[in-house]
Amino acid sequence: MVIASSDGGLEPDVVRGCGCRVSRNLRRVTVFYDKARGDGVLEDFAGNGRIAVVFTQPSTHRTIQLKGADAGTVRTAASDLAFAREHREKWIEELCRLGYTREFSAAVWGPLPQALAAISFTPTAAFQQTPGPDAGQPLGR
Repeated sequence: MVIASSDGGLEPDVVRGCGCRVSRNLRRVTVFYDKARGDGVLEDFAGNGRIAVVFTQPSTHRTIQLKGADAGTVRTAASDLAFAREHREKWIEELCRLGYTREFSAAVWGPLPQALAAISFTPTAAFQQTPGPDAGQPLGR
């Protein structure tokens, strides 16, 4: 998962996500990232609320992108940090099943987050981004 934003001059910022949750009513998405790595995106969200998040399953390259215009920070709970660490572990395990070593997979993802930040937004657009002829096409509702 990659979380992207841009500032007022359209300069991009990105940070690797480490988990997400969808609200019970399926209208809001909350994405988590390592607080130590995301100062730029945090400033961007405060300035304009625009967000794009790409979700990819490594074993299949199946990818979707969600966009929104009302991104804002939300509080995290202690359970969210455990959830993010579990997300990291599952991602590493998936890469290991593809033949990569655990050490390599962990290095690609990065260190365990010590503190999380969370951004919540309402998706306003969704796109198919899996490599192939349908990449970039809007997803049906």
